Amino acid sequence: MECRLSAACLCNMGRVRGNNEDNFYFDGRTMPLDHTSLDKPLLQDVSTSPFAAFGVFDGMGGEENGEVASFVAAETFKDKCRWLREYVAPPQQFLAEASAAMNDAVAAEARKVPGRVGTTGVMLCFSEDEVYCGNVGDSRAYRFHKSALFQLSTDHNDAKFLRDHGVVGRKPRLTQYIGLDPEEMMIEPSYAKEKLQQGDRYLLCSDGLTDMLDNLTLCSILKNSATVQQGVEALMDAALERGGRDNITIILVEVEEVRA
Repeated sequence: MECRLSAACLCNMGRVRGNNEDNFYFDGRTMPLDHTSLDKPLLQDVSTSPFAAFGVFDGMGGEENGEVASFVAAETFKDKCRWLREYVAPPQQFLAEASAAMNDAVAAEARKVPGRVGTTGVMLCFSEDEVYCGNVGDSRAYRFHKSALFQLSTDHNDAKFLRDHGVVGRKPRLTQYIGLDPEEMMIEPSYAKEKLQQGDRYLLCSDGLTDMLDNLTLCSILKNSATVQQGVEALMDAALERGGRDNITIILVEVEEVRA
């Protein structure tokens, strides 16, 4: 089985932050450290044979450390994707090995500076007629199927604790992220798997998008966008109009065709 995919990517610093701690992996491309935003969407048509991969990374840390963390993660994921083209591995195994490699690389950078340094990571690996999701942190992956939105990723934060204890006014804190010292805590990525269906869309994003737009708004925009380019542009415009309080990264992938 093989599927044809159409994909688009946008990354913006937002209206409040003075730097961009987000990064991405978009079918071989990442954002250089000296860039703060994409001037226009990246577009790509790809095949799921042998595979296609995408990722979003949201860095954290003082000074420019968050930018470095997300960049190192994106570049490490890029290197692992090159490896996968030469040595075929099961997608979930690949995501697990990529997550471990990213964690080691970012943790090595984090040891050079004081304070907490790391990045979230949410990745999709498309192979034949399936897609595998892996994530660490709270950047999200969604499946948009028949006008309904389904979250594939798991939020690794303390949001449930805050709700259960009636705590308001505090942003949930991450319970794990890429860059943790393996001697202190081993990361435990979450995984999901879906069968690809023609017309389905898959959304990857940092919380700069989901903090600004609720699921109903996301659904409405995805439903009314004829192409993935229109989709990422409309999502970005809406998030910026709502305030754009954080960096925003969006990747939208549509299953254009499923071939037997």
